[in-house]
Amino acid sequence: MSKYLYGASVQGIQDFIFKTNTLREIVGASEIVKNISNDFLRLSNADEQSILVNAAGNIKAVFEDKAKLETVVNTFAKQIMQKAFGISISQAVVKIDGDTPTKEDFSRLESRLKIQRSKVAIPLDMSINIMELSPRTAKPAVARDGDEAVDKSSKQKRDANARLYRNNTELKELKEISQISNTKNKIAVIHADGNGLGAIIPNLGGKLSEFSKKLDEATKKAFEKAKGESKKIRPIILGGDDMTVICDANDALEFTKNFLLHFEEQTEKHTEYKLTACAGIAFCNEKYPFHYAVHLAEQLCSIAKKDAKKIDENKAPSSVMFHNIQSSNFQSWEKFVTDELTIKNDKETIRCDFGPYYLHKQNGKTSIVDFQHLVYALAQKNSPISSLRKWLGELHKSADSAERMIRRIDEMAEYQKEYSKNSLNNNLAAIDANLSLKTPIVDGKTPIYDVLQILSVTEGKL
Repeated sequence: MSKYLYGASVQGIQDFIFKTNTLREIVGASEIVKNISNDFLRLSNADEQSILVNAAGNIKAVFEDKAKLETVVNTFAKQIMQKAFGISISQAVVKIDGDTPTKEDFSRLESRLKIQRSKVAIPLDMSINIMELSPRTAKPAVARDGDEAVDKSSKQKRDANARLYRNNTELKELKEISQISNTKNKIAVIHADGNGLGAIIPNLGGKLSEFSKKLDEATKKAFEKAKGESKKIRPIILGGDDMTVICDANDALEFTKNFLLHFEEQTEKHTEYKLTACAGIAFCNEKYPFHYAVHLAEQLCSIAKKDAKKIDENKAPSSVMFHNIQSSNFQSWEKFVTDELTIKNDKETIRCDFGPYYLHKQNGKTSIVDFQHLVYALAQKNSPISSLRKWLGELHKSADSAERMIRRIDEMAEYQKEYSKNSLNNNLAAIDANLSLKTPIVDGKTPIYDVLQILSVTEGKL
């Protein structure tokens, strides 16, 4: 008897969640996306063994009953798109011969899904001129929240947020981003993604369903362990091997380090594979457009992955890359590198993006812990951090002038009371043996800018 491999890919999740800076809409959108998995279970009425993957907007299942499959194909996407205006779903089906799909079956399914994803979805909230529009979104207004005209998508998200806290009375509702940001009005958007799954999943065969459930469980447990008792870390996407959170800028680096550590531990415990992950952290002001910050966090995660694969293509080590957004607009990471992170003077070119930083010390790479120690050393009273900020400015003007300035900074630090220059030099040397206060550039890069980034967005709580 023939069987069918079904696949669905949810598109537009990031835009759906982060197109607004209203926290209750972000949380509500997150709940809607989280419940898509449950909606598929309810509609398909499939047993656990038939569902291979059902997390983070990625669904794969095997159907024996063609009539049931047709019902899913005809109704699932429609119901979800009506429930979440702004999301679209691509679906594809391939016929398989055996009891379990092969690597070739998955490949054929992905090819068909790719074709479906390339087709433009018609938005459900189109408007005509006689309609009242929501001033905030320019979409047709369907309701009012006080004096505010609200469009369908925003209403769905607010209703989902209200249900979340109504059904979970022990949760404390955070209504504004200002409740998450620190005293400098800074937050962080963190995106993390597992490494090497592309090489594992096609070879799992009939074990894929069990593996995907255990991976989902491991990711969620890693998050909970890393989060601890903090009330200012809010998960937005958490499933499969993906994580996107918004948190207080003070907590971002430590939380990310702990998540990567627990992700390795929990995946080894639950899936028997010690998986690694990479992460990107975008620091920004609480009022900065979230969709830009999320896009940057994803790009930073990709940069960390690319660098990690140079160390080991098959098992890239866990790492993190971060950036503090200071400009008013965002185009790409490459644009940031050119405009903000490259210093060219009369003699040399210096890069200020010293990362990625690795969970475990790698040959020629900096560990997260060593970088944190350097930040802590320069956060101390009477440290030369202010002088180093001026030195970076001088680097733009003249290499010789900057060289004279760094020598003066080094000499003055020798006599600074209540501050240990030797301790600072030891922390610099832990990153690279050739680094010191007198020689803060190695291989055309300096870690000083990254330290300044962290200190500018946090309150020194590392």
